[in-house]
Amino acid sequence: MRLFSSIERVESKKGHSITIFPYEEKYFPSLLHMYDTYSPFGSVQGLPPINRDKRHQWAQDIISTGTNLLALHDDMVIGHASLFSMPVNWAEYFIFIHQDFQRQGIGTAITLYVIDWARQEKLSTLWLSVERKNFIAISLYRKVGFKRIASTGDSWEMILTIVQE
Repeated sequence: MRLFSSIERVESKKGHSITIFPYEEKYFPSLLHMYDTYSPFGSVQGLPPINRDKRHQWAQDIISTGTNLLALHDDMVIGHASLFSMPVNWAEYFIFIHQDFQRQGIGTAITLYVIDWARQEKLSTLWLSVERKNFIAISLYRKVGFKRIASTGDSWEMILTIVQE
């Protein structure tokens, strides 16, 4: 997959100016800070990891293996999304929004950005796994068109079939 390439500016429901853009290495310390101040640790399928060293290694691994996108407010990372290549022209989708910025439309803006990018990249499907008790995330995913395809333990698997124009 190619890297994300465009920059988008949105206003949150609380009036915050948010910039969504492709990952840049200079923001790695701010990304770590976002995850270090995320609450509660381990709340999303065990992520972000509770242990600081494991959390930092996990963040580095995501950056190294995924196609990454950041959301900034006042030069601080407040959101992070990644896509990971899967077989058959699919990608796994992953997103975290810092709790101070949740329920403000930022996750929706990032997800719509990712869907548009995936359409341009001619991906056929986005796949994700979400805890069935994460009602906020499930609502977001359903709103943008994801459908539940399976349940595994405490998680749902969801897909979005991307219609090529």
